[in-house]
Amino acid sequence: MLQVLWLWGIAASMAVLTSWLVKRTIHAQTTADRAVVFYLLVTMASMFGGAVIFLLSPSGTSLLEAFGLNAILMTGGAVFVLRYYGEKYTEEELSEATSVSNSEISETKPVAELVKQSAPASLASRASLIFLIVLSEFLMGWTFVLASGSSVAATGSSLNLAISTFDSVVGSDWFIFTMALEMILSVYMLRSSLPKSFFIIVLLQSIIMFFAPTAINNSSWVTWSIYLGSIVMIGLLIFFYEYLFNNRIIANGMRTYFVALISVYAFMMAGLYIWLIQGSALLFVLSIVAEMGLYFSVILTGKNIESGKSQSWMLDPWWVFAFLGMTFVAEYFMGGLFDIEYYGMSFVSSISLVPITGSIANQIGAAFFDFISYFGTVTGSAWFLIMMGAEMGALVVFKIRITREFETKIRLVLVLVAYFGYSILLPSFILSNPASVPFVGWSMGIGTAGAVAPAVLGAILGTYLITGVLSFLFGSRQTCSLFCTAALMYQGTFYDSMKEFNRTSTVGKKFLTSRISSLYKVIASLVIVSIIVAAVLSYLNSVRIINFTFFGTDITYFLYVFYFNFLWYIIFVSIPFIGTYGCVTTGMCHIGLFNQFVSRFGLFRLKVKDPMQCVNCETKDCAKACPVGLTDLPGSFIKSGQFRSHKCIGVGDCVSACPYENEYFYDVRGWLREKLGRKNPDVPGRPHLPIIGNPGQSATRSLVKESSLKLQKTS
Repeated sequence: MLQVLWLWGIAASMAVLTSWLVKRTIHAQTTADRAVVFYLLVTMASMFGGAVIFLLSPSGTSLLEAFGLNAILMTGGAVFVLRYYGEKYTEEELSEATSVSNSEISETKPVAELVKQSAPASLASRASLIFLIVLSEFLMGWTFVLASGSSVAATGSSLNLAISTFDSVVGSDWFIFTMALEMILSVYMLRSSLPKSFFIIVLLQSIIMFFAPTAINNSSWVTWSIYLGSIVMIGLLIFFYEYLFNNRIIANGMRTYFVALISVYAFMMAGLYIWLIQGSALLFVLSIVAEMGLYFSVILTGKNIESGKSQSWMLDPWWVFAFLGMTFVAEYFMGGLFDIEYYGMSFVSSISLVPITGSIANQIGAAFFDFISYFGTVTGSAWFLIMMGAEMGALVVFKIRITREFETKIRLVLVLVAYFGYSILLPSFILSNPASVPFVGWSMGIGTAGAVAPAVLGAILGTYLITGVLSFLFGSRQTCSLFCTAALMYQGTFYDSMKEFNRTSTVGKKFLTSRISSLYKVIASLVIVSIIVAAVLSYLNSVRIINFTFFGTDITYFLYVFYFNFLWYIIFVSIPFIGTYGCVTTGMCHIGLFNQFVSRFGLFRLKVKDPMQCVNCETKDCAKACPVGLTDLPGSFIKSGQFRSHKCIGVGDCVSACPYENEYFYDVRGWLREKLGRKNPDVPGRPHLPIIGNPGQSATRSLVKESSLKLQKTS
């Protein structure tokens, strides 16, 4: 026990020293200052390298080898430091680095007397420093693993031994906890020189490093570290989303850092998933090393990461796609980790997979089936939805805070309730047989809970009856903007802000307005026909008239998994090329198509109090705010004072965006008031809360509203 305490004392001391050296590097004023830092890091690496040599094979020979290694490296490092000691910048270099006028520069004085803060270290210098930090940490971890009596179990080739050693050292508590301590200490020491937002990000990154499940060989630690580390990572993702929502224009360095960090976490989550299933931690420990390198790279960059060339991230769809794609990969494996921790390894063994054998066609079909089954089992699991709900739900809460219309606020609150109650709690944890319950068990229509069989035919028909009646009375908003999980995914602040892609992306522009384009007709027709054919085949198979399944799985259920547990997420991460609410704009959702069709003949519509206000409006904010790209809103308001569309799902952003509070909802409630002779509560007078939109729009709206009112008074 005493030996372990001594080792941890040394590890903590080395962590403090390394953090101080990082700070010293950032504030270095001359090449000689940096050379001293490098010398100390080389000394640390050689010291622990020598210890490893001795501990691997304790003998007099290995002791001499260790001393020899230290002598060579320390002597070489001393020569390197002396080479740059007292070095002076030339007049041109000093002028360029400090912007000091030529008359203030002395050729004889050392740079330290003239320069308070020098230019940042070069890329090569930073890369060398990071390499030495990682190397010294690895050798120190290896030293303590050996000194504490741990062994590396490996058989076979020397390559297997090297990989096993690497896994054991990097995945150990000696390496991970020391590294986490270094990261936290360096952030603390540099807190005054880091931008606030950047400080929060790197601090969360440090905490995530600490919760590495491989660090302690204990099942309780594995479970709790996965949960706690994932919670911190969810918090980091939420911070990313809000940062991007509030900062449309960001530095290229920050954009690169965001994608790089999310990519590292994607591989880290995948590595942990593989480790739990197969026992190999190689991918995970590689991602740990990559995270270290990225961390110290941005730390050494400091404030410069937010300087330099900047542009709107919305103008770079490929960057947005990379960010969304890597984020989803991290979320996917994080959900899988939750499933394994909750259900155990039975979760993986329960996934229906078939052997890839037989003819080429059969092999292709089997591979496709296995991929969709595995992918869809994770994305359709309760814990994946819980994780996504916590993440996206936070963005919806932020949206509620800035939404003006009280009815939209209420609907967004109901979205949160419906997501966790209707989509997760009832079907996954309360109802023992969801297939027998209409509307809940078959929330997405045919295929949701299995085959179309006589025993559940009543529940299926009841589902369409209930959802159809609701859509007739309240519009398809009851599905697409309330009960469907897409409502939570698309309506949070960050994802809602990307509806601009509906008007700028090549594919998104094909689905603009209420017009039913040829592409929409083709997609919707294929989806409806496939569901109807599958339903007929499923029913005939259930009553044993035919014997037809897709590799043993009911065809309607497989289509459901393909459409909603796979294709929907592909469309979701393709927002930069398709726009938001792709499930609605493209017509790929069969239950949405049904509800939208019924709504077209129902009571729901959008109305305006004064069509002339729409004539005078210069901004047409209602059209810009629509998340499904219904840019023909103003024209319809001007022409008839109302708007009805097959694609309108009643999100309500158009109502909140109207600068004159001229637009309002109309459904069965308004119809009943009219029949009872009561006035609709559509007059102004409610508190005016901040309007949804980009910063700076409120002032423009106020000016437009003021000029419009003056024009009306004049006329």
